[in-house]
Amino acid sequence: MTEQYQISSKTNSDSAGMTVNVLSQGASITGMTVQLAGRSRDVVLGYSSAEDYASDPFYMGSTVGPVANRLRDGKFSIASESFALEVNEVDRANLLHGGAKGLHQQTFEPAPQRDGHSLALSLELAHLEDGFPGDRTITVRYVLVDPLSLQIDFVATTSHPTIMNLASHPYFNLGGPLRDHELKVNAKAFSEVDNRLLPTGALPSVVGTTLNFQEWRTLGNTPVDHNFVLSGASTLRHAASLRLASSNLQLDCLTTQAALQIYTGDDLSAPFITRAGICMEAQGFPDAPNQATAPSIDLMPGQIYRHKTLYRVGHIAEK
Repeated sequence: MTEQYQISSKTNSDSAGMTVNVLSQGASITGMTVQLAGRSRDVVLGYSSAEDYASDPFYMGSTVGPVANRLRDGKFSIASESFALEVNEVDRANLLHGGAKGLHQQTFEPAPQRDGHSLALSLELAHLEDGFPGDRTITVRYVLVDPLSLQIDFVATTSHPTIMNLASHPYFNLGGPLRDHELKVNAKAFSEVDNRLLPTGALPSVVGTTLNFQEWRTLGNTPVDHNFVLSGASTLRHAASLRLASSNLQLDCLTTQAALQIYTGDDLSAPFITRAGICMEAQGFPDAPNQATAPSIDLMPGQIYRHKTLYRVGHIAEK
């Protein structure tokens, strides 16, 4: 049964803070309402009812995985074993975001809450239940580390060699047309893709391309659905920022992950509109098991998968 949960950093009706609504299906963020300077605004897209998430084709606010992004032909090998999963992105023959039985379609169980500022949801997956090997335990913890910052902690373990790449998939909008938003990404290179949106293995510079967001740049009508190679070590560091002058709001994304998929929602349709929001999906490299130069997403028995992503909202920090 799908349940709705809420965490909040607000101490009273006038205080600055954030209220986050989370659904047990997909451990999905269904709302992120920010109150700042006496004004309240929900900065993520969501359906009008929890029931709508059961047939959602957009991964709206979901935790995606066990392997986020795309896997070529739904195939991979690990520890001398080969696996083939039924593709769900049929027109490109890819497995997308874990497939038809991905985490977005799974019901997570909540742990008892010690306070109203955090929520942990866990999922047990049996070996090959979703096509991936290993008896796996996956935990997603949402915690408001300060009044305007939501941190998402991803933890996973496995009984067999497997692959693991978890990401959060909210669509953000700071209060106006996406074309008016400005974006800045802490990346000098991106993953070149073919006509199936699969990496070719090349990591060209963003300089001289439409993907150069090293400095603030208005999105306009530029379509983006690309993996950016994040600069810096794999500690919690700045990945990207989004801002909108008309609302005086800025969203910062920090992560421990190696990459950031930016998607401008060009395929959104009813009940939403095209380009209604933008995703900043911190994750490992797409199709990593089939890419010789990509950082490994292998997870072995005895290892613990740990990654963090933090979304922080505030007034525009620099003009």
